[in-house]
Amino acid sequence: MKQAYWNSVALDFESEVCDITREESADLVKRHVALARPKRKDSVLVDLGCGVGTFIHRYGRRFESVIGVEFASRIIVQAIARCAKMPNVTWKTMDIPRAAKEIGTVADLTVCMNVITSASAAKRAAIWSSLAHVTRKGGHALVVIPSLESEWLVRATTKEKLEPVRKGGLVKRDDAWQKHYERAELDRIFTDYGFTVRRVDRAYYPWSIEGVRETPARAKNRPWDWMALAQKL
Repeated sequence: MKQAYWNSVALDFESEVCDITREESADLVKRHVALARPKRKDSVLVDLGCGVGTFIHRYGRRFESVIGVEFASRIIVQAIARCAKMPNVTWKTMDIPRAAKEIGTVADLTVCMNVITSASAAKRAAIWSSLAHVTRKGGHALVVIPSLESEWLVRATTKEKLEPVRKGGLVKRDDAWQKHYERAELDRIFTDYGFTVRRVDRAYYPWSIEGVRETPARAKNRPWDWMALAQKL
């Protein structure tokens, strides 16, 4: 989606956007961060597409320095305000490929949550490449991406008439086509960009995010995103 759109929803970001750090209920983010936490004293966290700074605010103090990247200026203003008491954060208001060139290969943990969703394969490839570029050898990438398998669950549950899923896992959401990923894709993609997958989990979120009323039966089988932790070779 274009920068103008994200700036337009900045004030309603937390109610309009699924922030998996806030929404998932099984402490998976905490577990993945613990698994990836570096031993180096000068450790660096890079959050590509940091949104309103939820992840940085919650986990940034575990690192010596933090870089937050967000291309929507009105959204990053909220992130800066949220993390105002954190002196170790540098903010960059620009797109991810440009920021990656400026940052260089510095990250012990690179985070990219629900960002690599463009319908354009070229744009997705540019972000995956940037993720690999900023992550140190031996460092980790924590990626959250929409699940295509979960989309099939949602479609089997809702009565709403939805656009057919396009080839390659493209799903129409909020009048825009977004890439959803099958589990089988993850190992191949990470391998292509020089990583080895260490852990993949389902990060469940409430049915309300999908506009579906949650019942006791549905609560046992909620929709999810894929949360993957991979190590740079």
